[in-house]
Amino acid sequence: MQISSRVYLIASGHLGCSFSHPNDCNVYAVRCGSGYFVVDTGVGVDADHILSELQRDKIEPARIEGILLTHGHLDHSGGACFLHEHLGAPVFASRLTADALERADEQAINLAAAKIAGIYGPDLRLSACPVERVLEDRGSFDVGDCRITPIHTPGHAHDMLSYMVDSPDGMLLFSGDAVFHGGKILLSATWDCDPQAYAESLRCLGNLKIDGLYPGHGLWSVAGGSRHIEQSLGFVRQLLLPPNLM
Repeated sequence: MQISSRVYLIASGHLGCSFSHPNDCNVYAVRCGSGYFVVDTGVGVDADHILSELQRDKIEPARIEGILLTHGHLDHSGGACFLHEHLGAPVFASRLTADALERADEQAINLAAAKIAGIYGPDLRLSACPVERVLEDRGSFDVGDCRITPIHTPGHAHDMLSYMVDSPDGMLLFSGDAVFHGGKILLSATWDCDPQAYAESLRCLGNLKIDGLYPGHGLWSVAGGSRHIEQSLGFVRQLLLPPNLM
């Protein structure tokens, strides 16, 4: 489903549009000239849906140049192995996400705790997946006519990367679970969630001038994306944290 001149939504669960598996995050395909990249992969259940959406949007697998992961939580990385194998596309991630994914380390991504909390069923597993490229903070690279800059934005998770995409149609931010529409955030009672780091990450994102904001859950904005980050900073400036997404 095309949602802007460059961006397609190819999965979205119950915290979004509810047109794929309920546990899926927002999964995006982004056009960069003649090629594309995918941001996040969903939980990995019923992942054939993503292939069907790509086909519906006339995006050929051979034109997908990479799969970019924002962080390792299962709703964002669980489908990485499936998409890597079926699309033939390399996976890019932070060092911590890469380490967890290549070892299928479920403890590192808080999967056991999420099962106990009832977020995921007991049978869900993380499938090991090779990561071709480990991304560093501010280590920019090009895909087609876009320049992609990973930005380390810990808080919701210690391995979080947001992706700033400088495109001919404007500056786009794929924020994962760092910041959402309306300036909301997502604090969790997990070992890798750090409120102070979260506040610093929001300040970091506040220095960017972005047009489109495409978060890991919920609504997106095709223009005026910076206003959502500014809403979050209104709380941070008062030494508070913004409201939670849920």
